[in-house]
Amino acid sequence: MARPEFGSYVLAPWSNRIVGGGFPFEGTWYQVRNNFPDGTAIHGDVRSRPWKVQVATQNQLVAVLDSRRFPDFNFPFAYTFEHSLELTDQNLKVGLFLHNVGSRRAPAGLGFHPFVKRRLTRFDPDVMLVLPAEKVSPDIRSVPTGPPIPVSGPVDLRGEKFLGNPNLDHCYTALTAHTIRLIYPGTKVEAEFRLEPIYSHVVVYAPVDALGKAADYLSVEPVTHVNNGFNLYAQGWKGTGVKVLDPGERWGGYWELSFRCS
Repeated sequence: MARPEFGSYVLAPWSNRIVGGGFPFEGTWYQVRNNFPDGTAIHGDVRSRPWKVQVATQNQLVAVLDSRRFPDFNFPFAYTFEHSLELTDQNLKVGLFLHNVGSRRAPAGLGFHPFVKRRLTRFDPDVMLVLPAEKVSPDIRSVPTGPPIPVSGPVDLRGEKFLGNPNLDHCYTALTAHTIRLIYPGTKVEAEFRLEPIYSHVVVYAPVDALGKAADYLSVEPVTHVNNGFNLYAQGWKGTGVKVLDPGERWGGYWELSFRCS
């Protein structure tokens, strides 16, 4: 079996957790199945579904998924999804779009869950993660307990410094730029994520083991809304990033990944 900390997968029609597996929306309570040991519903329900390929060339892939094809789809609103990958000499462009094909207004969120290596070669002591985010959500077990607060200490990722082992599973927001940098100074390689503005939040997952040793991977996740966003939106929180789509409305966006060597 492939190790889960390699590769990337799509998050939709929500990202990260829904606490208790349910949420209210416009006067009605909606239940979804919990699928994580902490009792939450996590990461949507498209990452393990079969997609229908529309375009497949040497440098482009476009695939679609219709939630109505799956009686057990874990969301009470009808969506179609379009996922695209386009490779050029310099960049990988990744897109995801949602289309509300139901007869009701529907909440939505999306994102991506790419895993990256802490070290590309033995010459890298660690990775430098530069995330230009001014705020981070205070949380208990990755569920926000209050509005975002200014970053400080080990959760401040704005400067060029080695990541270390801060044991992160945090949701950042208030981006001052839409570029995330991963710098491998020993190997002299830099990876750059360029995000469209719909990605107003970024989750950073950099776990440690029971002895406090950092894992050899981390995840940098561009997402459109805060953890537990549907419930926080229903509670009237500002800046959750949750999108509400009218019937027939299509919404989504792109991010790009590029590399350069010094």
